Amino acid sequence: MNVQARLILVTAATLCLVALAGCGQPAGSLSMEPVDDEELANNASTQLSEEELGDPEERDRGMRVLRQAAKNDSAMVAATEPPHSANETVYRTGDRFYTLSYAAVNTTTGRQVTYRLDKNVTTNETDQTGWTVADYDDLPPIDQAMLHSPVSYLSRDSLEEDEVQPGGIKQDQTYSPAELNRSAIANGQYDAVRYEGTLIELEVISNKSQPLTVYRYRPRPVANGAGPYAACLRDTYAFELNGLDSDTRAVVSEATDGTYRAENTSDAAFRSVLDQFYDHTAVSATGQSGSWLVRYDGRLYWAELRYASFDEYEQTRTANPPTAACS
Repeated sequence: MNVQARLILVTAATLCLVALAGCGQPAGSLSMEPVDDEELANNASTQLSEEELGDPEERDRGMRVLRQAAKNDSAMVAATEPPHSANETVYRTGDRFYTLSYAAVNTTTGRQVTYRLDKNVTTNETDQTGWTVADYDDLPPIDQAMLHSPVSYLSRDSLEEDEVQPGGIKQDQTYSPAELNRSAIANGQYDAVRYEGTLIELEVISNKSQPLTVYRYRPRPVANGAGPYAACLRDTYAFELNGLDSDTRAVVSEATDGTYRAENTSDAAFRSVLDQFYDHTAVSATGQSGSWLVRYDGRLYWAELRYASFDEYEQTRTANPPTAACS
């Protein structure tokens, strides 16, 4: 192979690496799945089962707030900022479809506690120093939730010494007065934690007053049942794909049978489909992809459209999310 041929191959390979996901990444794609009321309602919501609502092991604070509010119709939490943001997610539990709203209702004072955790401790050392050791599984849920991430990291068999700074790692935790009362570690009574057989030193290095805002969260009803929710979605978002020429119809037909992939932005038929979708409000969308509800040849479809390489479609309209349209 001569030098020029090698240069061409190297250049082509380099261009592939520079591309977003290699030479095989399509410029855009369209998938269309037929949906009934149940499937449509599920596609436009996030499932949260009754079992999940009662899960005491949930470690994410935002999810704990969501579950408490959904289960009890209200949740109060004190924090420096809302632990669960006001978003456009519709949740589903059984036949209930709802979103989560919150309001600041009061202020209080909590504590900001900073912990130091270090793996470099042995059983002999804890025995000699008389340290008090807690088993992770015996700690209250609030402490398990806070400790899980750092102790999981420090107890990894593959953890290298240079992955941890000398002296260990620091972890900050803000406690409301009620949370402080439920914690067994915030007052510094334990010197180490045993997690899956690994001893990890635990030290409170800072404990200071922290102003907090009290937030009240409530589930806001969207629909009672898949049928009413699906009806609202159809009335709000569904549009008819019509007036297609043979090339554009071929794109849609392939999408209903799986996925149509546009290899580049010169695909005029795919761009024509994009134009039709762009003229209608998406159920949800980002600058790179979105979900639409479309009628085609007498059937209702949930359409997943990706258009990352088509820059002019970044501002796809989603001004009326289901949380607003169906509440």
